[in-house]
Amino acid sequence: MNMQQKQQLTSLEKQIKQVANYFIGGGGWPYTSQSFKWDTETKERLKELLQERSNLLNDMFLCTPEEVAGFEKVNTRLTELTRQMYSKASNLYRAILNGGYDKEFDDMISIEGTVGYVFCRWDDSIIWKEEELKNGYQISDIYGSDYVTMLEILYDYYVAIYEPECAFCRTTFDLEHRPEMPVSEFGLENYLDDGNSWAAGALTREQFKDICICHAVHDLCVHKCYSLPDLLRMNDFWCEVKIVHRQRSDQAGNRYSLIEPSKD
Repeated sequence: MNMQQKQQLTSLEKQIKQVANYFIGGGGWPYTSQSFKWDTETKERLKELLQERSNLLNDMFLCTPEEVAGFEKVNTRLTELTRQMYSKASNLYRAILNGGYDKEFDDMISIEGTVGYVFCRWDDSIIWKEEELKNGYQISDIYGSDYVTMLEILYDYYVAIYEPECAFCRTTFDLEHRPEMPVSEFGLENYLDDGNSWAAGALTREQFKDICICHAVHDLCVHKCYSLPDLLRMNDFWCEVKIVHRQRSDQAGNRYSLIEPSKD
């Protein structure tokens, strides 16, 4: 890491803020999202700049023992949240299979689980070191990134392109399914985290060789534009499992069931 890289990072983040059209509110903060105004061209330009920033920060990353410990902590949390997502989804689905469906209402039942990072507030959603908080809102770490704005823009970008999650599972009610079946028959098996590390790209570091990197971390740092320093700052992960019961009919009350076989 050198001064030239820091200057390049500052310039990149300035461009990202300009393209994203972020502005500071009347009280001096927080930054206000303008993502609802982003067109396709803006999103494509943002992706280019965010990827360039991620590559630069990964090149600058020192990978100190403290940072390795922080990486392992986040990896462990996301591994566990992914496990809980699959477990909760499969348990709920088995409960539905045991109880049966409501023929008077249900034309489709789906179970969907997601795990993802959420930016809500800068003081809740980001980890800061004690020495970095001495100057109040003017926070800068050794790399010189404005994490507050960058993590908010990154989060808003992936919401805007409908890819906010880093782990996902889904199944729909099927009359062929039985509660005693293995989760693999339901499509709710956590097959991605099978004990093999998902080290790739910036994750292939000697210091990480003893860490079994989960697919959620791989998704954030390889498929998405979150850098390793970003990952260590994340402090608000949401795990959600939801059930949707849906009925579809026309004006005459004719139903379109995805559960009952067609009578045609």
